[in-house]
Amino acid sequence: MIHRRVLFALPALSLAPAPAFAQPVNTLPGITTVTFVPGSNATTLAGQMAPGGRSVYYVQAKAGQTLMVSVMPVVTGVSFQVFNAEASLAKGADGLPVVSGGTLPDAGPADNATAWIGAIPRDGNYLILVTMRAAATATPSPYNLTVSLQ
Repeated sequence: MIHRRVLFALPALSLAPAPAFAQPVNTLPGITTVTFVPGSNATTLAGQMAPGGRSVYYVQAKAGQTLMVSVMPVVTGVSFQVFNAEASLAKGADGLPVVSGGTLPDAGPADNATAWIGAIPRDGNYLILVTMRAAATATPSPYNLTVSLQ
C-alpha cells in the first residue's frame, strides 16, 4: 500500500509546472473583410471612430480592376489610405492597427484621401486604413466607408 502512494505521488510531481519564460504576444488587431453581395460590385460599411483612431479593412482585387473608395462624412476629419498588396499589419503598443508598406498613388498618409479611384497593379489583398485626426472632434463619430471594385 505504501508503494501505491509513492507511485501516485511521482506522476503528480512530474506534472508540476516548470518555470515559464514570458514571451510577448503581439496579436493582430481586428480587420474587416470587404465583401460584395452577389451581383453587386459596391458595398458600404458603417463604423464609428474616436479621435486618433484607426480601423483596417481589406479587399481582394485582381490586376487591372478599378478600385473606388470613399468615406463620409468628411467634416469629422476621417480619411483613408490604400496600401499595396505587399503591406503588412501589426498591432501597435497602443493596441491600434499599424500598417507598413507602400500605398497606391494619391492614397498615402499625406493625401488625406476622402475619395479615391485607381487601377489595381497586381492580384492580392489591399489594405484600407481609415483614420481620424486626433483634433478633429472631442467625441467618437460615425462614418461610412464605400468600396467599389470593377
